[in-house]
Amino acid sequence: MTAFKYYLGLDMGTNSVGWAATDPEYRLLKAKGKDLWGIREFNEASGAVERRTHRISRRRRQREQVRIGILKDYFHDAICEVDPGFFQRLENSKYHEEDKDVEVRYKNNIFNDSNYTDKDYFNEYPTIYHLRNELISSTEKHDVRLVFLALLNMFKHRGHFLNAGLGENNGESNIDNAYFELTELLSELTEYHLSQDIDCKQIEAILSRRDMSRTHKAEELAGVLHVDLKNKPYKELIRGLCGLKFNACVVFPDVQSEEVTKLDICLSESTFDEKSDEIANIIGEDYFEIIMAMKEMFDIGSLASIMKGHNYLSQARVASYTKHKEDLKLLKEVIKKYCGKKEYDKFFNSDADGSYASYVGSYNSKNKERRVGNKRTSEELYKEIKKLLKDAQKEDENVQKILTSIENETFLPKQLTASNGVIPNQVHAREMKKILSNAENYLPFLTEKDETGLSVSERILKLFTFQIPYYVGPTSENSGKNGGNGWVVRREDGQVLPWNIDEKIDMKATSEAFISRMVRRCTYISGEQVLPKASLEYQSYCVLNEINNIKIDGERISVELKQDIYKAVFQKGKKVTKKQLCKYLHTRGIIETEEQVTGVDVSINNALTTYGKFKPIFGEDISKDSVQKMIEDIVFWCTVYGDSKKFLKDRIEEKYGNKLSEEQIKRILGFKFKDWGNLSKKFLELNGADTSTGESISIIRALWNNNLNLMELINSSLYNYKECLAEYQNTMLKTLSEIEAEDLNEYYFSAPVRRMIWQTILVIKELVKVLGCEPERIFVEMTRKPDEHKTRTSSRRNKFEELYKKVKDETTDWMQVIANAEEDGKIRSKKMYLYLTQKGRCMYTGKHIELDDLFDNNLYDIDHIYPRHFVKDDNIDNNLVLVCKEKNAHKSDHYPIEEEIFLSQKKMWLELRKSGFITEEKYNRLMDRNPFSDEQKAGFIARQLVETSQGTKGVANILRQLLPGSKIVYTKASNVSEFRCTRDDIQKSRLVNDFHHAHDAYLNIVVGNVYYVKFTQNPLNFIKKDYDKYKEDYNLSKMFDWDVKRNGEVAWIAQRKDGAAGTITTVKRMLSRNTPLMTRYSFDGKGGLTNETLYSAKKAKGEGYIPFKSSDDKMQDVTKYGGFTSVTGAYFFLVEHTEKKKRIRTIESVPVYLAQKIEQNPDELKKYCEEILGLIDADIRLKKIKIGSLIKRNGYFCYITGKTVNRLIVRNAVNLCLKNEWIKYISKLEKVKEKDAVDKIITKEKNEVLYSELIQKFKHGIFSKRPNPVGDKLEKDSEKFNNLSIKDQCAVLCQVLRMAAILGSECDMTLLGDSPNCGKMLISKKIGDEEIYLINQSVTGLYEKKINLHTV
Repeated sequence: MTAFKYYLGLDMGTNSVGWAATDPEYRLLKAKGKDLWGIREFNEASGAVERRTHRISRRRRQREQVRIGILKDYFHDAICEVDPGFFQRLENSKYHEEDKDVEVRYKNNIFNDSNYTDKDYFNEYPTIYHLRNELISSTEKHDVRLVFLALLNMFKHRGHFLNAGLGENNGESNIDNAYFELTELLSELTEYHLSQDIDCKQIEAILSRRDMSRTHKAEELAGVLHVDLKNKPYKELIRGLCGLKFNACVVFPDVQSEEVTKLDICLSESTFDEKSDEIANIIGEDYFEIIMAMKEMFDIGSLASIMKGHNYLSQARVASYTKHKEDLKLLKEVIKKYCGKKEYDKFFNSDADGSYASYVGSYNSKNKERRVGNKRTSEELYKEIKKLLKDAQKEDENVQKILTSIENETFLPKQLTASNGVIPNQVHAREMKKILSNAENYLPFLTEKDETGLSVSERILKLFTFQIPYYVGPTSENSGKNGGNGWVVRREDGQVLPWNIDEKIDMKATSEAFISRMVRRCTYISGEQVLPKASLEYQSYCVLNEINNIKIDGERISVELKQDIYKAVFQKGKKVTKKQLCKYLHTRGIIETEEQVTGVDVSINNALTTYGKFKPIFGEDISKDSVQKMIEDIVFWCTVYGDSKKFLKDRIEEKYGNKLSEEQIKRILGFKFKDWGNLSKKFLELNGADTSTGESISIIRALWNNNLNLMELINSSLYNYKECLAEYQNTMLKTLSEIEAEDLNEYYFSAPVRRMIWQTILVIKELVKVLGCEPERIFVEMTRKPDEHKTRTSSRRNKFEELYKKVKDETTDWMQVIANAEEDGKIRSKKMYLYLTQKGRCMYTGKHIELDDLFDNNLYDIDHIYPRHFVKDDNIDNNLVLVCKEKNAHKSDHYPIEEEIFLSQKKMWLELRKSGFITEEKYNRLMDRNPFSDEQKAGFIARQLVETSQGTKGVANILRQLLPGSKIVYTKASNVSEFRCTRDDIQKSRLVNDFHHAHDAYLNIVVGNVYYVKFTQNPLNFIKKDYDKYKEDYNLSKMFDWDVKRNGEVAWIAQRKDGAAGTITTVKRMLSRNTPLMTRYSFDGKGGLTNETLYSAKKAKGEGYIPFKSSDDKMQDVTKYGGFTSVTGAYFFLVEHTEKKKRIRTIESVPVYLAQKIEQNPDELKKYCEEILGLIDADIRLKKIKIGSLIKRNGYFCYITGKTVNRLIVRNAVNLCLKNEWIKYISKLEKVKEKDAVDKIITKEKNEVLYSELIQKFKHGIFSKRPNPVGDKLEKDSEKFNNLSIKDQCAVLCQVLRMAAILGSECDMTLLGDSPNCGKMLISKKIGDEEIYLINQSVTGLYEKKINLHTV
């Protein structure tokens, strides 16, 4: 029981939490003399992707070093016999001669024999591939050091492990398998079919040809595949396979949208991997699988092209080197012949863009540095050569030879290119096997066997080809025990090697531990593992959930028809399109036109593809429970171990070897399944009761037996699933006072959401402690990040130009109308958008709308198809129409649309739908002839009360457990936004200050409580019991026009026409206060030790740089070895020390790379001060000042966020306060740049008054005390400001406001002729005579402690 009744409002975002506490009359509570509302700000937490990437690279490097160490051990004795200093010289080769160990301080790094030096070595073997080729082709005795160097190079460049099924004897990937997979995917997921009866070697031969251009290859390939290049989608597919740019929107038309009109992909681009995530997000995972299957075929062609018919890679590389040499000789002759000396020198001896010197990075012996221009790709080189040869004689045979080679992209081939990434480990392994086999003839130690029974050669090969399975992870058990990321289960200690891994590691237990870490948890039932996305049961759920929405003529189809569709259409196991579905329905005589079918997308998202893959293997037995259980197990293993075919095969044979033939297993191993669903088996098979009969039925069965989708089923009064699920909610055993941040790790939240929840819990903890009890109600709103909303990447203009291309209208020049609307900005208005989607006609009468009168509100109006009386839906594409404002044409609160309008306009609506001008949803709403049912009306209300975001539900679930005495109520951001918009004096501007977070939290209480009291949390109950009673004052668009009371509780008193004060008076009075408390989360810096750019010795000047290898004493001089800059700081500290015989205090920074060392031994901080910072008699006064700490300096509040050499970077911590009318004005001002249009409320006169107001703030208010004050500068520029255009004035005002914003520091004043970093705030790290305090605040800001940095 609560001691007294109060409400708590929360406005939760990923970088702030707004909060407010009020009494039931919406008056802010007070504590410690402060109003109880505020903002807690923090940096958004980053995910683990970057850290994980670095960790993987680090481990890979460590494992490489171990492998090389073992290789050295094997060769050590044999090499030391002929050259004892060889390994030491190699180890010292990275140092300048004066830094080398005394014993090996020679000019030579590799060979230092009297008769053979480095110079001789490089003359004999210009590249490492020349050496490797020599060792492959010759069985004659070679120096043991040469064999080691060849193997060492291979160990450093092992190739990729993506084709784990290949042995070293068939290193090239199998084109047959790749082509089969592509054709399977195309037929499964699209309507495209490529012939299966093809000799795939022909495909490989075309893709690998080096004597024809990619365009020519596409023509040849089309012939082999029997594809007509006039068919656009097939043409784009063929272009893609040949490495040409292709438009994915043509191949996959349903990807195209207003946001994505074109999507160019090029598989041969070196940046393809970087772009792949973005491509997958746009086109979806299924279509991306097709792209990756195309990429695999392209890579096979690229590999064959690299090998050029040679048996070994080194042979191909030597041939490539020879060709480059010949090409270079030819090019020099031709350029000398046709170009002057100046052009010749620029091309061969400068780092100009596209020059040869830049292309190969040649060494300039005069400047002692490499020539590396900005543009140094083969494309840039070819462009430059063509330019140089444009005046050459075209009939010159040598010129022709060069140009043809350029056209085929084979001129001046390089050894190191992006295409090297396609070379698998098996290609290198084949070469290594041959080198070792030849070397065994003259190096007897290679044939010696140890206790494992393996020779040295065999062990070297195993080391080279072995990869620790990804499901094993770090091989040290300590990794998991010491808070690391490991999960391995060891059988015994000791080094893990390819030949002892099964003795050292329990592979089965480790793989199971991996599964439990990797597999997500169910959305509805805490702790339950989700099903694989390809699971039979999960795919069945997905298809049923989608096809249960199908409507014909606006009515849901019968359950029987739905089941027929499932069996006849979907159980074919292919992806189904709406066209195929409609063809089936038409064949059965159920529909006449496609337009009758609604409720599904053009391309139906889900399919029974797993059923389709296994049906040919098991035939009719697939319906047996035992077979389905087997398939589910196999799909699970494939999803977990898909990249490890051997382990997968072992698991299948172990459990089902006696039930599956070798051929069946082989086919299964060819399947690829990945990713996980959101639901568990336990959830789908959860039994609920039919409320009318009491009969028990599972969710998946109910989806089969009904035509309700999952959300409808869970919330349906026909079943009690909602109650059943409530029992499974994760119950937290800890109370509010006991919970720790680590407890949230059990929940499946992203890092940003987890931080947001924890900061919210800390705020609630403190408020409950201060107020002595839990709140009666908590109103929760979780805001979305701006980038979560879809951004329009193509303009409306493009959309309409595409639509109107096909329209033949001699009376209107639509292209001109669109161009004019774009030019004057009207295309962004709702009326113009609707005018263009309706071809300039009224939706209810079909009458032509006069464009000149369009914006006359007395003539034309925007109407809601679903009336605002029942539902808040302002979606322009689904619910808004442009109509003539005629009396009695249509009642605004009536649905469905009147019969007269329906009959007269349905043909026009159909025509607009068919030609793509209106959406299917809008068409359905116009055509529907059924009035709203009670359930629909209740559903519309529920939208305002129920939260659909899983993140918000998860947060509410935690709050519910921690605060069992509080009622958790969702508040919709759209409801609060509408409440603001309908009241001029409750405006919001993100640019003025951060108070809007606290204001939103406060309004969440007001608006949320009104909805809660009006409808309770059972809208259907309201509709059935109270609707008639409250009919007169029930209108969702006018919620606050009437009093809202229930059972004696008053949630809202409407303002009376006679002027009597209503609740709004209290609300406005509270919002007018500038009293929100603000705090910011301060933290220790983590992550990279520096930025990731390594600067060369020439650029690294010493101070401000750290060595790139700080663990190596010989490489500490950055002017010799280069280094990193921008050292990442962990935190600051206050230190007193002697300077020029005086004691002074400075704030210094501790770099991340030393933080752990200092944490373990506090004496290290003093050592750092004396030895690195060079401070005399250092005395640490404050050991830690976190990044983002609040400082009060000369009365001005700022956050300390970073440092330059001798100064600290600080940012604003003061909220700017302006009158309410300015907030309204600025809310329009900040949209000028976004909309590229100036609102009529914005004028030059008002801009000038606002500029003067800001000058006053910066000259005479608290901002005058900021470091680097700008008041005088702004005043001096007043005249320049007045002379700017209105748009430029708006831009300048926004810049000044950004400088005054929280965390603001500087602004771009180039429009006034000033600096782009005007007002940047830096303070001396030295504590001078100024007043300066460190202020430590509690999470809400109710408690604070000042520390005087002069006296502490």
